Amino acid sequence: MDIDRYLGPGHGTTALVTSYGLAVADAAVRRAEGERFFEEKEHLAGKLTVRWGAPYRVGLQTVRLRTGAEEIPEPWAELSLRVGEMCLWRAEEHGRWVALGVADLDPYDEIQLLLVVTETDPP
Repeated sequence: MDIDRYLGPGHGTTALVTSYGLAVADAAVRRAEGERFFEEKEHLAGKLTVRWGAPYRVGLQTVRLRTGAEEIPEPWAELSLRVGEMCLWRAEEHGRWVALGVADLDPYDEIQLLLVVTETDPP
């Protein structure tokens, strides 16, 4: 994966992989496919770890809870509604945060493997 093409200014969220048909699939099928997405996330995390070291493992549940009481900056507010946990690296040479996560919290939506690049510090 050529991560450098995503390291431009501001922030961006890219779906690297999106499921098809899981929004209406049987729960067992969705769960099995979700596991495949998490395996793919860990595979890509291994590649990024070679470049930037071990990731921070960041749970977004508390961020999700905080969105009701305070202003959470993007992309973190939206991500907290879609992703339970992210692998997070600081790409110092680019002044950016790079994160990988599986958007699977909404059972009525497709599952996505997300790559996030942002200048905004996590809350």
